[in-house]
Amino acid sequence: MYINRNINFKVFLQKAYKPLLFLALYGALIVVLYEYFHMTWIKLPWSILSIVGTAVAFYVGFKNNSAYARTWEARKIWGAIINSSRSWGIFARDFTSNLFVDKPLDENELYQIHKDLILRHIGWAYRLRRQLWKPQPWEHSHQLSNEMRKRLGDTFASLSEEEELKLFIEEQEANDLLKKRNVCTQIISNQSQKILELREKGLIDDFRHMEMQKLLKDFYIQQGKCERIKNFPLPRQYANTSFVLTVLIVILLPFGMVSQFSAMGQGLVWLTIPFTTIVGSIYFIMEFVGDFAENPFEGLAFDTPMTSLCNTIEIDLKEMLGKEELPEKVKPHDNVLM
Repeated sequence: MYINRNINFKVFLQKAYKPLLFLALYGALIVVLYEYFHMTWIKLPWSILSIVGTAVAFYVGFKNNSAYARTWEARKIWGAIINSSRSWGIFARDFTSNLFVDKPLDENELYQIHKDLILRHIGWAYRLRRQLWKPQPWEHSHQLSNEMRKRLGDTFASLSEEEELKLFIEEQEANDLLKKRNVCTQIISNQSQKILELREKGLIDDFRHMEMQKLLKDFYIQQGKCERIKNFPLPRQYANTSFVLTVLIVILLPFGMVSQFSAMGQGLVWLTIPFTTIVGSIYFIMEFVGDFAENPFEGLAFDTPMTSLCNTIEIDLKEMLGKEELPEKVKPHDNVLM
């Protein structure tokens, strides 16, 4: 997630200078053909261009709305995960007690049970983030994106997947989990087995057991929603067609510009170059904004900030335990929070 109020113009030019340069050179080529090679037939009536441009703008707008909906849904899902995680923290701490047992456990034994349930859940949240970062074929894979993905990954996830999981889950259990295809699914399954054991020992009653199971079900629902966004792309017939139409209108732009500016007076045809660059860049920017918004879990700068949200869960739940050392709040790096 990019957190600065405005995108730095210098950074923008560093990333966008190639498309801008292409638009300027392309516009200049059309003007030279018109002015010096007298290819007056390349003029295109502006009415045709305006019809095509309007249609493309509507289509790109549809794609951008759909892409934003995916990004916003991803953030709402993680907001629900945070809320349910806080509920899990107080349930794990307060529902497991000596109220229903004949032989009470001492305070330290109860604390270890609370700690086990809470840390396992924190491990689930961090692991879910890792699973959602796994690349998919339709996500961005060009060199610049791969370099950014690696840099952000090294900054916000310095530990290996195994090391991170073992921070929260006992080593033997973690090793068994790492053999599974979907580790997050099995972590919740283990949580269910643990609270069943607590019910059998009388440390929780039927009502409390049922309430904790409802929360585990909710975690499965939220995990499934994340996996749906991750594993089902914005339909490619919409996404790719939007890009093709954007390229089409940019190709046609200077032909219409030449027609308009040549009719305005001697020498004004050269205004085709800056206006082709400006208008063409508007279409490209609209296309790129939607393109990078459609995949909110691909490990790039405009992603849902899952590391920060996991960090919030970890801090909140460890504070509920009262005896755990709290981690530092995750800070942005180069105006990006992951």
